[in-house]
Amino acid sequence: MLGAIRILIAEDSKTVSALLNNVLANHYRIEVVSVVNNGIDAYKSIVSIKPDFVVMNIDLPLMGGIELLKLLKKENIQTNILIMSSLAQNKDLSSRALDLGAFDIIYKPRNMTADFIRENILSVILENTRNNTVSSDSAFDYNSVIFNSNAKEAVEIEDNEKTYMDKFDDNVKIIPYNQKQVATALSISFRKPFKAPLLVAIGISTGGPRALRIMLPSLPKDFPLPILISQHIPKEFSTSLISSLQDISNIKIKEAQVDEEILPSIVYISPGDKNMGIYMDSKGKLRIKFYPDPDKKFVYTPCVDYLFNTIDEVVKDKAIAIVMTGMGNDGTSGMTKLYNDNNLTIAQDKLSCTVYGMPRSAIESKVVHVVLSLYDIAEFLVQYLRGKLK
Repeated sequence: MLGAIRILIAEDSKTVSALLNNVLANHYRIEVVSVVNNGIDAYKSIVSIKPDFVVMNIDLPLMGGIELLKLLKKENIQTNILIMSSLAQNKDLSSRALDLGAFDIIYKPRNMTADFIRENILSVILENTRNNTVSSDSAFDYNSVIFNSNAKEAVEIEDNEKTYMDKFDDNVKIIPYNQKQVATALSISFRKPFKAPLLVAIGISTGGPRALRIMLPSLPKDFPLPILISQHIPKEFSTSLISSLQDISNIKIKEAQVDEEILPSIVYISPGDKNMGIYMDSKGKLRIKFYPDPDKKFVYTPCVDYLFNTIDEVVKDKAIAIVMTGMGNDGTSGMTKLYNDNNLTIAQDKLSCTVYGMPRSAIESKVVHVVLSLYDIAEFLVQYLRGKLK
């Protein structure tokens, strides 16, 4: 029997606080151990109660969320903090919170509902807990594994867990990679008969803003391919996410526009309310398209499967597909097609994921060639393409 997940709620709105308490406490796995309405009491409760998760408004009285995160970091107090941030609040605060080690940012709607809490807060907590309590009898050790071409055998790569936890600083920096892991992944990938790719596609969800703030700054300005990213995020926040990522990156990052040509050295991020895909025009140029999906054909918007499916249809066997941190299984279906058509497929490893659902789904479906830490993906791509595009 698994123990209760102990939750601290830090929210100054009595209405929101009561709603959070009601929804979370009513789940049989959850124990709400404390409810506070300011940052000082939140700090005291974190120190004394040691909750598993803190659900916290970024703009608390007496001590704001950023100040609290700074203090926890200074005192080396580690806990999972879900930050709630609204559009009206400074986008830079959300980016700063991620840099200071916040578990994830929950973008709070104007009218908080019980369904929103269940779908965006409770589900994240439960999924993360499930990811961290996987039986040791699993068929694979999902931390840092490289799969062979038929994905039935695995070669374990020495992980660098200790260094993962020491990478965070007040300012985002290019993070050193694990040379052994990257070298092994390159060795295996170069032995496969993959064609020279035309683009890189990334599917990512919960924990994505934090992960992208680590990965994208590690890419050079002249990265040789375009990168297309489908990130599950509300439309109100995708523009601010792109702006905050561009502020810390050398490579150009922009919001994708319908019909624009897809060019090297540019990262295209789907608008939050669009399902981004690609097509080839009459002159053979790759361009962006959107699928409006008014009938809600897709569970997620932006939809990773739609992006991967259109890439498979258009470039067939000349792509690299990556599934990163996120809840659920979006991307697995599309990655299956790409894998079967001999495209290089990559998944983020469990240790470096905020939520391991999407990578886990792809790995368990045996459609992943390489599993890498978040901190190794950028360097792997740079070195792989340096050799592949000669």
